[in-house]
Amino acid sequence: MSAFRSLACAALLLAAAASHAETVALRAQSATPGIEPQTKMRFVDVVLQPESRQVLADFTRNRVGKRVQLRSNGVLLSSATLQSPLEGDSFRIVAGEHGFGGKSADDIAKGIMSGGGLTVDDESGAANDAGTRPTRRAPGSDSGG
Repeated sequence: MSAFRSLACAALLLAAAASHAETVALRAQSATPGIEPQTKMRFVDVVLQPESRQVLADFTRNRVGKRVQLRSNGVLLSSATLQSPLEGDSFRIVAGEHGFGGKSADDIAKGIMSGGGLTVDDESGAANDAGTRPTRRAPGSDSGG
């Protein structure tokens, strides 16, 4: 009987941990692809809509020192440990060694501006459970783009 209790307690702890995972949806005002002249690295410069700036700042404020992932249309664009809250109106996403998951900077910029937009999830999240985590959207955003 104690083994059953242990399993039940472990299941409750896992469920509690999973419930803390969160994803927020962001809307971009603009997403501009480019190439850094010296390094030839591809990038996308993103300017957020005002509501999304606040959503991102609120989301990252309590996650300093934790890992977050930035995605567009399911493509992982960046994963980093936050050193401070992200409170600006814009940021640059630089392609990794293998690019943007096989997509061009232009494709990523177009995807950001389409209905898929951008999402940020916390370190508790994983790509395979994206459909099970709560998503908080910026005011005025909708699933249609």
